Amino acid sequence: MYEEEIRPHRETIDRLNNEIIEKIEERVLAALKIGEIKKRHGKPVVDKTREQAILDRIRGKAEVKNIDPEGIERIFKEIIRLCVEAEERQ
Repeated sequence: MYEEEIRPHRETIDRLNNEIIEKIEERVLAALKIGEIKKRHGKPVVDKTREQAILDRIRGKAEVKNIDPEGIERIFKEIIRLCVEAEERQ
């Protein structure tokens, strides 16, 4: 009974995990394109003003959805770091 009850929820989580990975891949690819443009124009990879604007917006969205804004910020800082590292390697 327990396994039957929990199985569909675990399947949902597995599906969502796969979708999250696909979205992160899309974000990295977009960041790489931005990195190419920055490089051509002699701009630095890191733009702290833009990063802070992203984090502020994400925190606001998290609050509206009743999700811990600090937790979401930590997640997005990691995603941003992942993208910056990808840009720096290119």
